[in-house]
Amino acid sequence: MKTIILEKITIDSSHKNIKFDQKIFENVEYSQHNFYSHINIVKELITKKLYTITVIIDNLKSEFLNKKEYVKFTKIQISTKYRELLYQYFFKEFGEEKGQFVYRQYLNKYRPIWLEEGQKHDLDDYIIKLELEERYKKVILQKYKNIEKFKKSRFQIIKERYYDLPSPLDHFDYRNPYDNIFVWYQENKKLVKRGGSGSSQQREDNSKFIYGFSLINKKINIPSYLFLYSNENELIFIKKFNSLTVPEYNIGSNYSIDEKEKDTILTTTNFIKWSSFNKVKEITVYKHKMVI
Repeated sequence: MKTIILEKITIDSSHKNIKFDQKIFENVEYSQHNFYSHINIVKELITKKLYTITVIIDNLKSEFLNKKEYVKFTKIQISTKYRELLYQYFFKEFGEEKGQFVYRQYLNKYRPIWLEEGQKHDLDDYIIKLELEERYKKVILQKYKNIEKFKKSRFQIIKERYYDLPSPLDHFDYRNPYDNIFVWYQENKKLVKRGGSGSSQQREDNSKFIYGFSLINKKINIPSYLFLYSNENELIFIKKFNSLTVPEYNIGSNYSIDEKEKDTILTTTNFIKWSSFNKVKEITVYKHKMVI
């Protein structure tokens, strides 16, 4: 594959004055439909009007971290020590790369049950109970005689940035350096799915929809809108692209396909990358060309 640089965009104060169509964020709701593959996405959405929104997210300035104008303070429950131990043993046995592959198989195995039972629990909870505990509980008990104390609830105070997007898009997963929003029109609605890197489900949806939208983009150009969420919590419009343009991060994570198929699918897709996750100053737009 040969990388072709299309343009470099320097971020400066002038971008704060660039106008955009506010309607791209309005009247949207999350799709509850389970798209089980990128091919399924193509079959169901190729006749729909589509577009994407990518928001690159700067880290918040350190001097704003304790200011309520910029940050919401919330007490949340975090994983128990016991749950952490189960995952530690899992990745110790399989390693990072194979572990991710095995975990994707678990996700595929239990997703139908999760959907059938109304998504009342996290999908990961089924894997914890039916796979990881079966495999490692006895090992943990041999090392730690009283694991009940490891099962006790744990809490922490998190500082969650305000995310200045219209509801329901105003929830921000602080683990993500970018926010990919995939939008389509259906009847009188605009439905969305979201991709990122913060959780296994976000990474899966991100990969699946980029592959699906890329295939559709080969036949019908999909517009893409690029924004920066600055280190001062400002939403800044960067550019509208007339063809699918997305970050080339985490593509294939938690949803992998054959590398040759991947290269073929992504030949008409434009990608973006940036040099810093603290303060984005320059964005590179590029594409890959297959070399024969």
